[in-house]
Amino acid sequence: MHTDYDVIIRGGDVLDGSGAPRVRADVGIRGDTIAIVGDLSHATAKTTLDARGKVVAPGFIDLLGNSQSAVLIDPKLEGKIRQGVTTEVTGEGLSPGPLSEAMAAEMERTKPRGWPPVTWRTLGDFMRVVEKRGSALNFAFYIGARNPREMVLGDADRAPTPDELRRMQQIVEQAVRDGAVGLASALIYPPGRFATTEELVALAKPAGAYWTHLRNESDHIDAAIDEAIRIGREAHVPVNIFHLKIGGQKNWGRMPRVVAKIEAARKNGVDIAANMYPFTATSTELLSIVPAWAVEGGYLKFLERLRDPATRAKIADELRAGRLREGGASTIAVRGAATKRLDAIARELHVDPAEATLRLFEQNAKSPIAIFFSLSEDDVRVVVQQPWVAFGSDSGAVVTRDEGAHPRAYGTFARILGHYVRDEKLLTLEEAVRRMTSFAASRAKLADRGFLRAGMKADVVVFDPATVRDVATYEDPHHFAEGVADVVVNGTPVLRDGAMTGALPGRILRKP
Repeated sequence: MHTDYDVIIRGGDVLDGSGAPRVRADVGIRGDTIAIVGDLSHATAKTTLDARGKVVAPGFIDLLGNSQSAVLIDPKLEGKIRQGVTTEVTGEGLSPGPLSEAMAAEMERTKPRGWPPVTWRTLGDFMRVVEKRGSALNFAFYIGARNPREMVLGDADRAPTPDELRRMQQIVEQAVRDGAVGLASALIYPPGRFATTEELVALAKPAGAYWTHLRNESDHIDAAIDEAIRIGREAHVPVNIFHLKIGGQKNWGRMPRVVAKIEAARKNGVDIAANMYPFTATSTELLSIVPAWAVEGGYLKFLERLRDPATRAKIADELRAGRLREGGASTIAVRGAATKRLDAIARELHVDPAEATLRLFEQNAKSPIAIFFSLSEDDVRVVVQQPWVAFGSDSGAVVTRDEGAHPRAYGTFARILGHYVRDEKLLTLEEAVRRMTSFAASRAKLADRGFLRAGMKADVVVFDPATVRDVATYEDPHHFAEGVADVVVNGTPVLRDGAMTGALPGRILRKP
């Protein structure tokens, strides 16, 4: 029997991603493309989705998704799909390729259960592995600034020679030919933190765009933003700040000044924007609180240093004088099957928090992941309201629940729509959707995504604005977001009437 469309989404309030007001309309899809937005009351389709009483929008784009590991274990990536995410961009600081033999061996040593052998070496090779295995989501990739540094210099804390820098640039150029959408640095982690501004300018030029976890997100955030602006100016590329925030209680309330600094740069012609996750706790490797000198040479070298009593005592003293001073351990929770605060772990072990931290490292083949309660809700609210801020969960979809999670993995996009739009009224639904879709697509140069218009790729989400919400908490994170009814990726439903379909229509989105 002949049908007019493959999929019709009927009777919803369409938000096209531009920020324009919603309109009641049907959406007709042929193949992987939106064919029409209008009145399709007399048209037929192989599949019909009922969107009455709901909002129909372009699929959401997670600008820092981190599911590059998860997709090789469970390609359905349900925690992201149930938030309405249809595309993830990933590779903060360290991308899954390119790799040296030593990096591949370390990845093999520390890989999660269920991962395939690490057979790839280039970023293009990794993209093909994902394509072959399938994914419910689309993926685009940054080239991590750490990758060329580690391939050429290892873990050394030094600047490259001119010849080494040329080799590093060639590695970036190859990743861009493979389809990378920009260079991404993470400047608080070794060995990425060893890079100078000049090195990052040289690597950003061939990448065409610069994305960064700033060198400092607390006391010295102004200098860190100045560095990012300088890299954009000197490399002549757009700049994007990952998860814009300011940590440390004494810095709470400074975010309006940080925003003013970025807006001044924008007015002066710098193409700079940011993304964020809407939570007051961060999450990263516990290793990030260890002094830089102690981790030079990598994690195994760090564990070796802990076996020398004098070096161990020095590291412990620096922890006590640093992040663990004056009750700091009560603001850090270590993720696992049960997420526990560091001060509670120390009491269980009958040692002080510094010694407890060192024992946690000794019990793990790689750094445990921690949650840091260090942000102010008032500062988060300031960032949420900026028109040049998109969203990035900074978390992969959770596929192994014994490792714990941050609630942002399950709830970033639902929290914006439910808590900050509907409940707090800090921004309109139209504006929130614009920043999750067309604005995010423009920052990652995804030309055929982000708008719900004829000719665009058919990534679509249908949600109920009255019930959409995040349910995950820090103590009990493993709960899917609620209120998203249907998700279509490249014209194929992956979530239909609240049920996963098992389809894997996601693609690798390569920068042309």
